[in-house]
Formats: sequence, structure tokens, C-alpha cells
Amino acid sequence: MSARKHQIIEAAMRCFARKGFHATSIQEIVDELGMAKGSIYFYFKGKEELLLAVIWHFVERMMAELAVLPEERQLGPREQFRLQLVRQFDYFRNNWEFLMMLMQEPQVNIGQEQKSKLLHELRSRLLLWKRQYIVAIYGEAASAYGQDGAHLLSGMLNEIMHACLLERRNIEGEQVGGYLLERLDDVMAGFAERRPAPLMDDDAKNEVDSEYVAALRAFVNDVEQSGEESLEPDRRSDLLEAAGRLIEEIGQPIPDRILTRSLYAYLKTICPPAGRDRLEAAGAMLKLEP
Repeated sequence: MSARKHQIIEAAMRCFARKGFHATSIQEIVDELGMAKGSIYFYFKGKEELLLAVIWHFVERMMAELAVLPEERQLGPREQFRLQLVRQFDYFRNNWEFLMMLMQEPQVNIGQEQKSKLLHELRSRLLLWKRQYIVAIYGEAASAYGQDGAHLLSGMLNEIMHACLLERRNIEGEQVGGYLLERLDDVMAGFAERRPAPLMDDDAKNEVDSEYVAALRAFVNDVEQSGEESLEPDRRSDLLEAAGRLIEEIGQPIPDRILTRSLYAYLKTICPPAGRDRLEAAGAMLKLEP
């Protein structure tokens, strides 16, 4: 993403948070940046498209808060998870005005299908993220209750977040992280003791299915179906290996953004002209294209 496009999205997010989507004009957004009004249409067709970009940006920033930081890699899974819960909660708390705008303007149904897909995938990623940590903390014996535990933890976290947003309760992320893990201990101990039948099916999936993964798999299929003469063997092997690694990474609940972008950039350098359109279409869906 270009620096200017990023600046426009950040400015729009601030304006939408202050005044709401409908009350904010394109003129106010460009005034925030000190740029000519016509310039914004080089990047976005209108306010509706800009809102979708803002929501995507909000989600991407939140997912970045859930990544394991370099200095946290030596920590155990419980402490890693606690720190990520703290960052997630603080991110929502620090962006409460934007969240309130989305909640209080139900008529903001612009790009409803795209928005619904994005939020559905976000929910799937967050549940899988929680499930993976539950298994890492409590062991494989807890895997049958991984989905139940993830859903119950999400419910607790969401209600605390709503209390902060709607009731303006002053709760810090540091309080929430440890508190939720202690409650999760209680939940998982109850499962271990009583052994109830799980409510949620747990098929032990370790990746997120998404239209992005499907688009990249279609690209890989094209490469595999192409004739041997279309690519040198080494280049073909590198292309399939890099594409497979990219599919694996974006299927993770919290993809590594640097690795994802690096793999995509490498694929573009070795992709034959015949496959470039499909690859770039997948890249555009992943917001990897400028």
C-alpha cells in the first residue's frame, strides 16, 4: 500500500470515529490531510469504498496486535496468550469511538456482502487462534473442548469489551488478560472433571478456509496443469513451493504480515505472464497489491 493511500485511510478512520460515516464528507477527509479533493478519487471511487478499506485496515491492525513479538518468543504459551489478550483489549479500548460508530450506525450497510465476509473470517480466525492456545496451554487432552473453550472465552471477552464501550467502564487490558486466563482455567478444569459432551464440533482444523486461500489454490492448479515446456523445472518447483508456503501462512489464524508480503513479492518475480492475472487477483483480495 502506498504511503498516501495509508494516510487517506487513517484520516478517514479518524473522521468517521468523530462524526460518523454519514455525517462525514469527502471534503472533511481531504481537509484533514491538506490535499486536493480530486486526489482522493485516484485511490478510492467514493466514501463507500473508503469505508471498506478503513474496516479492513482496522482488522489488519488488530491482527498485528495478536502476533507474537520477537521478545516474546522465549515465553511459554500461557504468557504469550495473556500478553496478546491484553493488546487485543487495549486496541479495542483505544479505538472505541470507531467501534461505537459501527455499532450505532446500523444503517451503514455499504458493501454489506464484503463486510460480512470480512467479519465472518475475522471471527473464524479469532476462534482458531484461541483454540490453538487452549491446546498449547492445557495439552492435547483438552483438544476435544478446544472449540467450546474458545467460544466461552470469546463470550466473556466480548461482554467485558461491550461494558467498556457502552458503559464506559474503566478497565485496563492488564486486568483483563490475567482475569480471563484464570476463568479459562476454571472452564477447562470443569471440562476435565465432568467430561460433558462438547457443544461445538471440533474437527481439529488448523487453518482458516477463505476465498483468499481458494484464489491461491486456483493459481497453483493453473501452474500444475500447465505444460512442462511453459516453465523451467527449477522455476516451476520454486513457484509451487512459494505458493504452497503462502497458502499455509494465510491459512494461519494470525498470518505473519512480513512473510506473507515477501512470499507474494517473490511469486510475482518468478510468475510466468500466463499466470500473472490470477496471482494479482489473489493479491488484490489480500490487499497485497498497491
